[in-house]
Amino acid sequence: MTTPTRFERTLPVILDELAAGPTPEYLDDVFARTAPMRQRPGWTFPERWLPMADITRSRAFAPAPPWRLLAIALVVLALVATALVFVGTREHRVPSPFGPADNGLIPYDKDGDIYVGDPVTGESRLVLGGPTDDTSPSFSPDGTLIAFFRSPDAIRSHIYVMGADGSDVRKITTSPLTDVSWGQFTPDSRHILTIHPIGGKGQFELFDVAGGKPPQSLGSDIDVSSLAFRPPTGNEILFRGIKDGQLGLFAMNLDGTNIHPILVSTRDPGNNLDLASATYSADGSRIFYAAAIKSSPTNECCQLWVMDADGANQHRFASDVPAADVWEGVPAISPDGNWVAFWRVGATAHVTVLRADGVGDAVSTGPNLSGTAGWVWAPDSSKILMVPNDDADSPQHYLLDPAGGQWTTTAWEAPGEPDWQRLALD
Repeated sequence: MTTPTRFERTLPVILDELAAGPTPEYLDDVFARTAPMRQRPGWTFPERWLPMADITRSRAFAPAPPWRLLAIALVVLALVATALVFVGTREHRVPSPFGPADNGLIPYDKDGDIYVGDPVTGESRLVLGGPTDDTSPSFSPDGTLIAFFRSPDAIRSHIYVMGADGSDVRKITTSPLTDVSWGQFTPDSRHILTIHPIGGKGQFELFDVAGGKPPQSLGSDIDVSSLAFRPPTGNEILFRGIKDGQLGLFAMNLDGTNIHPILVSTRDPGNNLDLASATYSADGSRIFYAAAIKSSPTNECCQLWVMDADGANQHRFASDVPAADVWEGVPAISPDGNWVAFWRVGATAHVTVLRADGVGDAVSTGPNLSGTAGWVWAPDSSKILMVPNDDADSPQHYLLDPAGGQWTTTAWEAPGEPDWQRLALD
């Protein structure tokens, strides 16, 4: 929810003053101001021109309604009705799963507890504490829920969901999961799609956020390792996997039907860098992905490539520097669709930002890191939240300027995958 407006905050005071009777607080000021004034002459009153008996007789037959009181009552009722409609509308407004949104809070875990921090005020508060080991909090696309892992031991984990304020904590897994490599809300915020081993292969399993239905297996003969939902509807899933000994990018419907290949690699299926971090453009028309290409005798890692959503028109995304000089990957598309933030390692290692159409020079932003990091765009596309992965770097939360200006840090420190709550646009 957003902060109540001034009207909502002052409405109770207005109603109290109206109900207080005919002597409001400002009456003394009125008397003080009118005391020096001369009394109104009697001839200005029409009643003094007419026989009082006639006036009395006519009013006794049909007394005039108390129009002033009725008008006040109608105004009060209208104000109350308007306030109730306004408040009700505000309470139920949620952002769309894709596109720009207002910036909310940043979730993080520390010492097995879950917190949320406000990047504007620097304040943070505990959302869920206790003796349990709760980690990896993430907001739902509509900003109303937080999902997290609760681990009974070092190997297994349950998935829990709670309200954004820490209320209504509930477990949505019936038995603990082992080696979960992926967990993500569906765009409608009603399910969480996971990837974990089933029958020796990484498989999809869909869990009901309400906790009232058994999990749904989206099993196939493909060994799955990552996923992305396709904008603008989210009804299609892009995923990386191995089928019949070949690594590829595939797509399917949200219910697991219509599985079809997008791009099949000719490289070693055990190459964890090839076809990694595949994601859609903001409009769902293109796919960004890392391609393991030998661009020089010493560079056989990854370049950031892009193609049409059907696999056509494959080419390197950024051409401002020679491919042989850098490693690139891990693309993140800004919610407004205008920019791509990605990892570039050359003489330095930085988050790098380039226009989504690939035109122009890329801009490095943030500190030079000794290891890798995770990052996510602010819902309004104004900042990039970055958290280093390696112990050699500070577990600070960095707020990066996409234009390459000076970065800032939050008041809290906590390692982990970054996330940022989406709120409905005002």
